[in-house]
Amino acid sequence: MESKTIKHVAVYLRKSRDDGEFEDVLSKHRDTLLTLVDNRNWTYRLFEKVASGEKIESRKEMQKFLRHVEDQLYDGVVVMDIDRLGRGENKDWALIKDTFLNSETVIITPNKIYDLEIDNDDVSFDFMSIFARIEYKTIKRRMKQGKEAGAKKGMWTNGKPPFPYYYDKNTRSVLVDETKRAIYRAIVEKYLNGTNLGHIAIWLTDNKIPTPYNIKPDGKNKGWLNITVQRLLASEIHLGYITYGKTRSKRGQVELVPEEERIKVMGTHEKLKEHEAIMERLLKNRMLNPNSRRNIFPLSGLLYCEKCGSRMRFRVGENKKQGQHWSALCYHQYKDGSKCEQRGKVMDADFFNSLYDRIIHVDPDILREIELHGSRYNDAQTIIEVKEQALKKQKRALDKLHESYEEDMITKQVFLERKAVRARQIQKLEEELKDLRKVVVDEGNYPTVEQIYERIGEFRELWGAAVTSEEKNRALKKLVERIVYDREGNRVELTVCYK
Repeated sequence: MESKTIKHVAVYLRKSRDDGEFEDVLSKHRDTLLTLVDNRNWTYRLFEKVASGEKIESRKEMQKFLRHVEDQLYDGVVVMDIDRLGRGENKDWALIKDTFLNSETVIITPNKIYDLEIDNDDVSFDFMSIFARIEYKTIKRRMKQGKEAGAKKGMWTNGKPPFPYYYDKNTRSVLVDETKRAIYRAIVEKYLNGTNLGHIAIWLTDNKIPTPYNIKPDGKNKGWLNITVQRLLASEIHLGYITYGKTRSKRGQVELVPEEERIKVMGTHEKLKEHEAIMERLLKNRMLNPNSRRNIFPLSGLLYCEKCGSRMRFRVGENKKQGQHWSALCYHQYKDGSKCEQRGKVMDADFFNSLYDRIIHVDPDILREIELHGSRYNDAQTIIEVKEQALKKQKRALDKLHESYEEDMITKQVFLERKAVRARQIQKLEEELKDLRKVVVDEGNYPTVEQIYERIGEFRELWGAAVTSEEKNRALKKLVERIVYDREGNRVELTVCYK
């Protein structure tokens, strides 16, 4: 392709594992590519600081970039070298190549313009993708060897250190964040003085202490969890140890490495705790009934908010009027930072009596809906068979279209136009089938009226014999899938969804 036909391009800058000081290298690459673009008077869109990763499926910005190329938004893509486009599996390189080839988009480097419709450029691309894959594996091996060597010397090589430590890039060492030291000591002391993990987590969340890991993708802090506190208390890093190689990847699956095969040495960072008393209490808690440690309530895992759809949480409270009581609360926070407006409710005897009556007296509308599900199931199966035949027909037509193009019976322009039409029809049918199959699965798993009444009988027996919260929770889960809660003023509406 002559450069004069290129008008609009994408400038693609990718982070590389072997770039050393990343920002400095990226800046030099940016200057080089933008100078090239400016000299040719091309307009451009910049893709910069794209996340590093082996597979395209884990690189959302790369996926977005390839969709743009596929939609022919650019005449070319400007990169430092072809290997900057990826270093993943062979199937990823095949995807990259097909995207550029089908969209007739050229690859532009400071030294050459590659048009994959030209045989020599096509072969060059294949060779470079092989070399990139070999180089990627070599770099990964060297990085692993470097981390192992550092760990054996007591250096931190595991990414972000746990609360309250931080990694100092200047000294290349792990230090204690003095603003968090007192918080960590408070966690340890509260636990040793008898406060349970849940109450410590609530205390940390209520005092707006940022969590070390529990952050949503949108950057919002979800609050402390019991398991986060437990991991901090059990961590041997706070004892001064460095452990490397707890897990390994084998054929795409992550597995735990036996302790005797891990690297474990005394690190160079500051020790923050004595371990024995903490571990003794954690071990004792593990020996208790798991339900008693998790504070199982009658509605644990069953109560959902009508307003936001989130599962509701429970808190134990105490006051002079009611004594000790449970409350159901919704803690959901939306992406804009606002909280769900659902109002909580004290779950007293009147609450559970009303819930019991609602469960055993099935709403007639629900019974009619259950009967309708059976007929919808049969209808959906019939439609699926028709749609599957239509999908097979479209795929056969697409195969014949490819054959016609390969045998020069139709032009490339006609091929692309017809292919686009077939692809849209196939996509539409696949989406319709996906929805229909979900209906069949949902309807097939739906209970019959007879099954509902049989389970209600079992529930009444179990509930009548239940004494503890755990026993009541098990009785409910025999019959109920979920209970949807909504409160307007003093009126509480409970919708029961049966299994």
